[in-house]
Formats: sequence, structure tokens, C-alpha cells
Amino acid sequence: MAILTAIGILLPLAGAMQVTPARGEHLVQPSSAPRVQVTWQTRRPESATAVSVPAPTNAASLYLPLVISNQPVSGPPEEWSQHAHDAQRTGYTPQTVPSPWRWRWSWNGPNAAGGIAKVTTGGSLPRNVQPVTGGGRVYIAAGVDGVFALSETTGQQLWQRSGIGDIRSTVAYDRDTGTVFVVSANGTLYKLRAQDGVVLVQFGTGQSSNLPLPPAILSDRVIFSMGNSVYAVNKQTMQQLWRYDAGATVATPPSYSPSRNVVVVATEPDLYVHAINNADGTRTWRVRPVHSSRTFSDPTEFRYGWPVIADDAGYVLVKVRLDWDTLWKDWPQTNSGMRQFLTQNPGQQALFVLALDDGSKPFIANVGHGGYGDSGYMPMGPQPVVKRLANGREVVYTIIRAKHAYDPRWDSHFGEMMLDSATISGLQGGDVRFIAYDYPPGSANPYLLTDEQPNVSMAGDYLFGAHWEAGFAMRILDRSAARGSFSNKITTQRLATIATSQDNAGACSFSPSHYCPGGLENTRFYDFGFYIYYRQGAVYDRYWREYASWTVSNENVYFVSADGAVVALTSGNPQASNASSLPLVEAPPSLPDPQPVATIPYTEARAWEGRMVIVTGTLRYIFNNGKHVLLGFSNPHQGSFKVLIRKADWERFGGRPEARYQVGQEVRVRGVIAWYQGDPAIFAVTPEQIEVLERLLAQQAQ
Repeated sequence: MAILTAIGILLPLAGAMQVTPARGEHLVQPSSAPRVQVTWQTRRPESATAVSVPAPTNAASLYLPLVISNQPVSGPPEEWSQHAHDAQRTGYTPQTVPSPWRWRWSWNGPNAAGGIAKVTTGGSLPRNVQPVTGGGRVYIAAGVDGVFALSETTGQQLWQRSGIGDIRSTVAYDRDTGTVFVVSANGTLYKLRAQDGVVLVQFGTGQSSNLPLPPAILSDRVIFSMGNSVYAVNKQTMQQLWRYDAGATVATPPSYSPSRNVVVVATEPDLYVHAINNADGTRTWRVRPVHSSRTFSDPTEFRYGWPVIADDAGYVLVKVRLDWDTLWKDWPQTNSGMRQFLTQNPGQQALFVLALDDGSKPFIANVGHGGYGDSGYMPMGPQPVVKRLANGREVVYTIIRAKHAYDPRWDSHFGEMMLDSATISGLQGGDVRFIAYDYPPGSANPYLLTDEQPNVSMAGDYLFGAHWEAGFAMRILDRSAARGSFSNKITTQRLATIATSQDNAGACSFSPSHYCPGGLENTRFYDFGFYIYYRQGAVYDRYWREYASWTVSNENVYFVSADGAVVALTSGNPQASNASSLPLVEAPPSLPDPQPVATIPYTEARAWEGRMVIVTGTLRYIFNNGKHVLLGFSNPHQGSFKVLIRKADWERFGGRPEARYQVGQEVRVRGVIAWYQGDPAIFAVTPEQIEVLERLLAQQAQ
């Protein structure tokens, strides 16, 4: 928070406006500003931002020194008021909500009996959206529905602002102005009154983007990406301070370094990282960190990630999305082995550490690629979290790879990465330490699946992982220097898990507390914790958004599931509930149609949920991921109808279902339309469900 040790007083005296800079400061006039204005900027590199001073007509000034602290972010530092907590996008907050937790409220998720009660159009939320708080409210970007504001204490909807385009980016709350800044896919930055959502003013760019590009709030300005540009806008007047033309699509939101006063973004398809001088919007440096063998079409992408600033260490961390085949590499257990592997295989480098001063790479980060991947597709995975320790040094928390249990998919672990050689004796920048997490519960060889790597965030010593079916939580207990090897990991206490649905009805009946002391189970077993829905199965497949997250702010721990439900937990007895107990009244299950009721093209499958139909189309993609065979009707298969054949049913197809079918074949598929990762699907259990037309015609000719 800025601290004024003296103030400049404007007196309404006749005469020309006179502005006298303080000692150590100089006047900066942004050339791109649409109207004349004066901006203060200190010469010291650690200065956070410029302070905009408007020039009233027919007014004179009496100068007194003005001293402002270097705090770059508006609002209390512990409040999660913008994407990834702060303008540095650290994903870390010092605030904790002590465990155990109790269920406080939910939104866009379950009804009073644990069924599904969606609020948003389509039922989900855009990818990467996180809840942010400010003024006692929770603000949620909701795509075509605009922005919702909820009560922090009850989850009750306070207002909704629609009619401002498709809001695909986490919004940002600014305590100084009492407003919410919203970036729309239509290229407009909106400033909403936080109290009621009224649009106060807007700033148009003339560009557009469907990518998640949340704004960053500094002490005097809002910075945001749009199209091929990055903009700095005065948060009081909404006038442009500067515009940076990146020369390519800006694929990430901006992140800010207060020590260097630079803004960092990444662009596609050229795969460059840019550092922008926040004083005037000029380029400080531009580098291409990925290996020359990598191209945007691999794919190698920055989109759906964000730069993370480790300001005290002087670095920015940038994660890239790599291709599915990176999954199948055997990773060593030791740091020297990992560094050698990545040196010999530079195309496997997924996390880059760049110096904030010049973009150089000081060391290799021993971090591999992973994410919510499937069937030949690996998305952008977890972004690194930067935590500042009590001694002032910074460390990184993320997901690391080493030694698989069964095949290379079983080789991920929570981990801590060094940024220097002084934090832990014997370790250098880029070295990693393993964190013990007891999953599966009671396992002698715990692991995380690399094609299911959870997104990471942190609050104090609480480390969170947001998996597509569940939310993991733990408290770090002992991270002393002797720990961190694969055989002697950093110790943790496993805390309550949040599963999407409790489908083991024998373990616990439905309760308004949403808590199960044992036997928590969706498609996996999680032991104890909370469930969002009760006996609703794979809800995420119907409302898939490819992202889940944990955030912590004020008295709440927020989990946003992969189906777009928002859950608020707070400290308390997990088996207690403020709501009265309601009996679970289950409607009798609806029986599927015994015979197909229609023959439809694959493009219409989404409208026939739960009905027995015959789907026609041409196979464009066939893939065996080891768990099922996927027959896709488009390539890439995301967003389109598909047929899935689970491993348990392969024998009926001769052991290798993918050998029975070929790309280009016309087929007719009979079955009930279900859901898989947001797409309509039929789960085929026998080959009789899939008719290849050329075979059918040949049989008819005989």
C-alpha cells in the first residue's frame, strides 16, 4: 500500500499549471497517450510504476515532496485479487485458512441434494478462470454470461454483468478505485463498479482474442494483452499510457517485475518472450527460449500459460506446451541425470528460466512436460508457483518427473525447484527436490500420472494440486536440507481431498456437509474429504473445461472443478453444516431407448444426449492410449463426436480394436450418446455396434 509522507496540494489559483518534479524523479510524457497528461517516474529501477497527474485548467500547484512505496499491486497483499494472486503471477499467497476445513458454500455446482444445478450457460466456466475477491465479494468470469459477483460469506449472487462480450479471462479487483477490471474477447477493457457491476467506462483496442488474457493491476495502471499488442491504461482515467506492438499474437497475459519495472509476455507463432519497459512501452529485450527444433506446429505453445516472476531472484519462468510424445521418455531420479537428459534432448525442456535483465538462460530447469492429456493430445500443464521464504530467498513449486512405476505415465510428483545455489547446500539453480504425497492413499510407491498432472498453487505451507477429478491438498512439514531426494522426500501431511462426485454410496450417505470421513471415491479412491456431487458419476465429462484450480483468499479456500463448480471451504469441523439435513430423494433412473430412435450425422450428436441413436460419419482419427481406443470423426478430435472402446472390452474386438478400423472409412455407430471430456461420445462394448459401410455393402452383395 502506498504511504504518503507528504502531499502535493493543488490550489485553484489563476495562472498556468506548474509541475515540479521531486528529487530523483523526472517527467515522462507517454507519446501514445491520446490526451496531454504528465506522468511521474522515479529513476530507480526498483520503482513500481508511474503516477499519473492530470493537469486541471486554470490551476496552479504548490509543490510538497511526494514519496510512494514500491508496492506494485493494489489491495492487501494476502487477498487473491487477480489471476495467480498478484501481478507477478506467483500463484502464492502468505495467507492460510487453517485445516480442518468445513463446507461453506458452492455455486454453479450441486443442488441441496447433491444433484447437478448449473447456473452458467452451458454449465461450465472458461478455461483458466479463477475466482478473485475484494470488498467482501467473489468475482467470477463466466464467458458469454459476463461476470458474476457472489457474497464471500454465503455464496449468494449479488449481481451479474452481461452484455459485455465473452469474458474468458479471470477478472481483477482494484481496491484503490473500488472497481473490477474485465478483459473481453471483443478486445475491450471494462471497468465495473464492484458494488453493483455497473460499467463505469471502457477502453477499446480494435482487436480481439479468445485466449484467456487476464489483466494485471499495478498501483496506477492496468496492463493487458490483446491481439498482437500489450496495453497500459491509467486505472483512474482509462486513458492509454502506452501500447507495445509485439509483431505477433500475444498468447499470454502480462506479468510484472517491480524490481526491473518490466512487463513480460510471450508470443505465437514465433515463440518469443518479450520484456517491455513499463515506463514507456518500449522493448527491453526479446528472446526465443525454445530449442530451434521446436515450432508452433509441433505443437509448441505458450497459450493457456502465463509468465511467473521470481523478482528477488531476478528471473521470469515461462512454461511451454509440448507434444504428446514427450510423455514416453524415461526420466532419471537424480538432478545430474535430469540435467544430462535435458542437455542431450533440448526439445524436452518444458520450463524456461530467463534473467529479467536480458532474457538469458542461467540454467536448465529439471522439469518435464505433462497435463490433462489423452489420446495423442497433451495440453498446457501446471504453471510454476514462486514462494518467498522467510530468509528472502525464493523457491518454485511445481510437478516434476522421475522414475515411473509402470510405464512413463506413472512418473510425476510434487516438487520444489531451486533458483540459486545458496538455498540448499549442494543444490544449484534448476535442481529439484521431491515432495512426498500419499497418493494413492497408503501406497508404498506414491505417484501422480503425467497425463493427469494437477495444476499447482500455494498458501503459506499449504500446497494444492487441482486434478481433473479431484483437488489434492497437503501441508509441508519438513523441507530441511537433508530431504528432497527420491528416497528421502520432503514430508507432508495429506489434508482433505475434494472429489467431483461421491459414487461409493455404501461409504457414506449424502449430507449437507458434503464430507466423507472414509471411502471417498469417484472413479478413483481418495480416502477422506469432500465431494461436490453425490452419485452423479463423471460430471466433468459433460462440462469439461480442461482446467481446475485452488485459490485462497481471506477466510475461504476456493476449489474450482473441471466442470466449473465453485466450492468455498473455511476453517471448522468438516462434519458440521449450517444447512439442515435434507433426505436424498432419487428419481428412478431413466431407461435408455431399447432401439435407435434416429439416424443422425456425427455433427448433430450433441443434441441427442441420453438417446439411443445411429451416428454416421467418416473416421478421421484413430488412437490407442493404453486405456481405450478412440475413433474420432475429426482431427484434432477435440470438440467433436467420438467412439471409445475401453480396455476391458478389447478382447471382443480381437484384442486390438484399432486394427479393425482405418481412417477414411464410412461407419454407422449404434449406442447411447454420453459424454467424454466435454464431447458427445458412444462407448462401444462390442464390434457389432460399429458397422463399416464398405463391409456392410460387401455382405449385402453376397
